[in-house]
Amino acid sequence: MKRTSSFILLTLFTISTLYLPCSFAEDYTQWGLPESAKARIGKGEINDVRYSPDGTILAVAGSVGIWLYDAETLQELALLRKGEHSVRNISFSPDGTTLVSDDSDDVMLWDVATREHKRTFERMGRHVSLSPDGTTLASENYKGIHLSDAKTGARKKTIDAHLSYRPCLVFSPNGQTLAGTHSSGAISLWDTNTGEHKKTLTGHAKGVYSLSFSPDEKTLASGGRDQTVRLWAVETGQLKETLTGHTDDVHSVSFSPDGQTLATGSEDKTIRLWDAKTGKLKKTLKQAGQANHVLFSPDGKTLTSASSHHTIRLWDAETGKLQKTLTGHGIWIVGTAFSPDGKTLATMSRDETIRLWDVNTGQYKMDLTSRHVENIGYFERVAFSPDGRTLAAVSGKKTDLSSFSEYTARTIASRSGDSAIYLWDTHTGKQQAVLTGHTASVESVSFSPDGKTLASGSADKTIRLWEIATEKEKKILTGHTASITSLSFSQDGITLASGGLNGNIRLWDANTGEHKITLTGHAAEVRSLSFSPDGEILASTGPDGTLRLWDTNTGEHKKTLTGYKGAVWSVLFSPDGEILASQSGSSRASITLWRRIHLWDVIKDREKKTLAEHTSGVTSVSFSPDRQTLASASEDGTVLLWDLMTILNTTNNTK
Repeated sequence: MKRTSSFILLTLFTISTLYLPCSFAEDYTQWGLPESAKARIGKGEINDVRYSPDGTILAVAGSVGIWLYDAETLQELALLRKGEHSVRNISFSPDGTTLVSDDSDDVMLWDVATREHKRTFERMGRHVSLSPDGTTLASENYKGIHLSDAKTGARKKTIDAHLSYRPCLVFSPNGQTLAGTHSSGAISLWDTNTGEHKKTLTGHAKGVYSLSFSPDEKTLASGGRDQTVRLWAVETGQLKETLTGHTDDVHSVSFSPDGQTLATGSEDKTIRLWDAKTGKLKKTLKQAGQANHVLFSPDGKTLTSASSHHTIRLWDAETGKLQKTLTGHGIWIVGTAFSPDGKTLATMSRDETIRLWDVNTGQYKMDLTSRHVENIGYFERVAFSPDGRTLAAVSGKKTDLSSFSEYTARTIASRSGDSAIYLWDTHTGKQQAVLTGHTASVESVSFSPDGKTLASGSADKTIRLWEIATEKEKKILTGHTASITSLSFSQDGITLASGGLNGNIRLWDANTGEHKITLTGHAAEVRSLSFSPDGEILASTGPDGTLRLWDTNTGEHKKTLTGYKGAVWSVLFSPDGEILASQSGSSRASITLWRRIHLWDVIKDREKKTLAEHTSGVTSVSFSPDRQTLASASEDGTVLLWDLMTILNTTNNTK
């Protein structure tokens, strides 16, 4: 994501209170941490949710690993984590003693009682499902559907069939039938003993996201992109009922244990409960985000849902009353900022929220929301005022980016923003003001070191300087011939640097607005800017794959730090000016490149360390002013706090 000048401001902030007390040492924020990381804020994305057979454990699979919760109290029990990849789906064995997990590399078996990793099987496919009797694993890849022994991993049978890009594979309750989804919207049924194709069910106009067999195995429910839920007779393959009412994609379908009720979750932010026999709608439950997962507890008394806002809600299955809410998980975190006193961390997420977190405890404090929610997408550019009392943010418009590549999605998001700037009081959480005047999306914001001025750069090719006390526009700076994609004040407040979509960087007198010099050399847009603490050097990055250092007095290009294999999204000087942190990636490279944080020795002109511990792309980095801590935010839904001194004193280990 686009780096903003907020990260430069972070070098001014103090977080002496960041040292974690002993009472925090056993907290879940320190479970399963990478080497040299001090804490984790957020529990990551949610990919799958399952109850243990006895209903006592709720398991949540996602980008961090597998979180185990007490199903009644929602207290954290354990984090099962091994490897560096997001866990995509999980299954309990029938006796509840073993948990099977599937990530992009391997299938793993876990001992539920001891929480220990038991065994790893070689990668089996894009989706792995455990048979009800716990003996067989079904998986799919370009070679077909594979049935393997769940204890040894040995291949038992391969079915010559090819499913959708994100297939759904479900066993019938007796394990004799396997159902799978095709890209066309068709559903196929196979005999698991012989591998013989039994039936193909057609009727969905688009792809199917979810399948569920009724407990008596007579009915198969399917939900998909055509906004319908369909009930099929398993024996004959005939369509029994088509349930309509959802106004967006249906992501999840689930039968109650007694087979009387069908729960469906949709992107329309509703959960619907249907009479499974008649297809009649019984109840509609509303939640804040799209319902990606719905499932009943084994006793049928509780309905559990996981939403796109990455909260897990427990409902009374009979009354529909909300009983409990589990928070802490999140989707793409696109930026972070420390408050000046170091006690608060602000995170911006693709779920269209700005959240404030207590750094010492890792606990959520509050959400900042806008009064103009109909115009707001997710916030991706944010800056604290130097006194920490005001938070300024700009957002992207609500845009469906799911069908685009990661690089394209980043670019579209950064070009489709709101033209307003939103200010919040961080103590009360109340919105203070909305600054308007730009005629196109605001691409960057930055507070002056004294906190009296806010600079904003826009796709309308102007920079506007705002007086915070009066919330009025002071000055408009013109001269850029393309969108202004990054801004940064020098720490003495004398110079303002601005980077453009055409690769040019302009230096301005921050008091008079006079243009001082133009720096040229980037072959594409300037994504991020950072002044050294003494203001003598300016660092700049962009999708041309370079990190450049400039002499701010003469405009001379001093050097280019090389070694990147793709776009360089962000750059930030450490408070002492000796270290540069940057983040890079390329849509044509492996996800490992997106996950990399590079730490450079500015004096010796060499890379000191590379970190690649997040399970998805890194979106921002920030230093504490004492240079003891580095914070990194990621699309995996977490922020990692690193012990920087330990990292810099160890041998580089690029992953």
